[in-house]
Amino acid sequence: MGILDKLKFKKKRTEEPQKAEKPEAEKQPEKPTPKGNTGRAYQILLRPVTSEKGTHLAGMGRYVFAVADSANKSEIRKSIERVYNVHVASVRIISMPSKSRRYGKTTGRTSPWKKAIVEVRKGEKIPGIIESVG
Repeated sequence: MGILDKLKFKKKRTEEPQKAEKPEAEKQPEKPTPKGNTGRAYQILLRPVTSEKGTHLAGMGRYVFAVADSANKSEIRKSIERVYNVHVASVRIISMPSKSRRYGKTTGRTSPWKKAIVEVRKGEKIPGIIESVG
């Protein structure tokens, strides 16, 4: 038995019989991905801010996010709607200044950053972000 005969033999074994396809009525439609095409959304939304104030606001339907310095209100609104599948009622932007910090003898500054307070429609919540109890 030559090498070529072995290859042909393997091909015959690996071939599986054709399975009958299910009729259209039995096929289940593919579930759409919940996030869809997010585009630049993850470059705009950096992280949710999990501070005491942020968790308190989340209980009232307002969520705090650290966003890119170049982001504006409309980009933030579209990003939240694409990533979390909620409807945004309003967006407020706050530019946080840098702060002085001491590391032993040397002093330095933290980076300035931008945060957004996003209010979603009544009855909607963003899953995965901790909300306050009270």
